[in-house]
Amino acid sequence: MTQNQLSASIRSKKGKSANQKLRQAGNIPAVLYGPRGNILLEMAEESTRHLLEKMSGMHELVPINVTDSASGESWTAQVLLREIQKHPYQHQITHIDFWELPEAKPQIVRIPIHVIGESPGVKGGGVLQMVVREIPVSCLPADIPSFVEVDSSSLELGDSIRIQDVKLPEKVTVGTDENFTVISIVGRAKEEEEEIVEVAEGEEGVEAVEGEEADSEDSVKDEKTEEE
Repeated sequence: MTQNQLSASIRSKKGKSANQKLRQAGNIPAVLYGPRGNILLEMAEESTRHLLEKMSGMHELVPINVTDSASGESWTAQVLLREIQKHPYQHQITHIDFWELPEAKPQIVRIPIHVIGESPGVKGGGVLQMVVREIPVSCLPADIPSFVEVDSSSLELGDSIRIQDVKLPEKVTVGTDENFTVISIVGRAKEEEEEIVEVAEGEEGVEAVEGEEADSEDSVKDEKTEEE
């Protein structure tokens, strides 16, 4: 198996018993869905797991070389991870589903966002809130980006960026008609927080003075009582 390429063989046996024997031998069952139909595969667990751990996510397109031992033929497909099942407590994969995409047909996939730039709103005391961490985009399989950058360098307190405002790579478009918020700057500015603190301190001072006046009045009453 070359670097960044998965390797699999077509399997003929299926069912719980057959899958258990595969796992006992250090392999895992897998299924490839797509234009070729649903193809049953078997893969080496350890080498497959190590390669998948290097990937940035399930949105990443990866080549898989499939060997048919019955015919002696092999072929390569570009696939996405559809589902990964893992052992509940051991560091092992137990099953994988792959999705082969038609090369000439645009697909809608969810891509992670990376926020870049320093927001003036954050410098002023606000907090950058990530409303979503992935956005849907539409493109051909070969053009699927690893991530999409969202620039926060122009955002003041209370500003936000919506999905329709995100700058996407060439040949990539937004995969939804909704115009929802992606990131926003929330919170109070530092000046407002300082004013609130000053007001609070002032109120405590007033209470202290009022308390002292009350104590003085009580003292006068006690002195009058003693004289009487």
